Amino acid sequence: MQNKLLKNEKGSITLFVLLAILFFLMVIFSLFITSSNKNTIQSSEIDKIKEEYQESVDNIDQIYDIALNKNTTNLLKVGDYVNYTPDVNIKGYTIDKLTESITGSTKNSSTIKQDTLKWRILNIDENGEIDLISEKPTNQTVSFGNARGYNNGVYVINDICKNLYSNSNLGIIARSLNLKDLEDNMNKEGITAIHSYSKYGKIETYGSESNYYPKLYAKENGSGINTETVKTDGLDVNENGYSSPSTEDSSRAEKSLTVTQSFYGWSETPSRYFDEKDFYDMIFNTETYYWLASREVDCYEFFAYFGLRYISNSELTRFNMFNTDGNSYNLVSDNYLRPVVSLGTDIQITPVENADGSSPENMHQISKKIAK
Repeated sequence: MQNKLLKNEKGSITLFVLLAILFFLMVIFSLFITSSNKNTIQSSEIDKIKEEYQESVDNIDQIYDIALNKNTTNLLKVGDYVNYTPDVNIKGYTIDKLTESITGSTKNSSTIKQDTLKWRILNIDENGEIDLISEKPTNQTVSFGNARGYNNGVYVINDICKNLYSNSNLGIIARSLNLKDLEDNMNKEGITAIHSYSKYGKIETYGSESNYYPKLYAKENGSGINTETVKTDGLDVNENGYSSPSTEDSSRAEKSLTVTQSFYGWSETPSRYFDEKDFYDMIFNTETYYWLASREVDCYEFFAYFGLRYISNSELTRFNMFNTDGNSYNLVSDNYLRPVVSLGTDIQITPVENADGSSPENMHQISKKIAK
């Protein structure tokens, strides 16, 4: 009897030992799995850090340039004079792109000459990239009228600036000032004033005889040809519309024409709509008038006008060239131009010692960065 008890006791001990060993192995396995998962996560994190580090190393020049740009632009301000010089253009902009079939006007000179202009900082964006604008408008006017003036006006205005005021050595392509340049520099009060303008954004549908339009308008946002549903994936009012001058004129919608009011303006544009006083003074206090490379539509109850925008001293306004009733009334206007150049990240403006950029005699210098 005693031997039997000893045997059973021995068996129980052996089972307990086996269970303990099994539990211990399970704990060890669990720890191994946890450790393995942790190692996998750590390895993934390490790989991610390595990739980010490598990316930083690969882009060190770009990071340096951005940091340098921001540091340099802290020394610059809107309104500063910069020593920018476009390519010499003796030939000028010739008559082939200024004919009546393109501009809708017979008043243009045979050639638009390049002017010697001074340049000022128009805008500095958050990345340190800079736009320059001519101190004053050009000395020659350009004339537009009728449906063709509406169709080609923005293209021709930009094309003249491109041909006369670009710099190929610096890789800079000039363009004209446009409405977006103004809106990008307006403060909250200015933007609110735009949307508070009595007719801004209003949609009108015309039938009967008042359904003519310049052909480019069919491609623009806000238009509806034979429909009251307006286009939303088309051209902005500041876009050229064509890749070369077009001789397209006007068309008539068969059933109806839907247009959207895009014009807004003020006879005396308030300076408080802009935080930068120097920006306002450069745009509105020129004591002259010049085109903006921007189209506009001005709606009324029974008809709408199509035209181009311009600035006249402190007035932000437009010149209407074509009417939805199909008549142009020989509406032709001539205005000066205001070229703008945008400097890429590879262009450097260097504040010269003791030169604060406040006048043409104390202008900052411009150069192309040396490739590393």
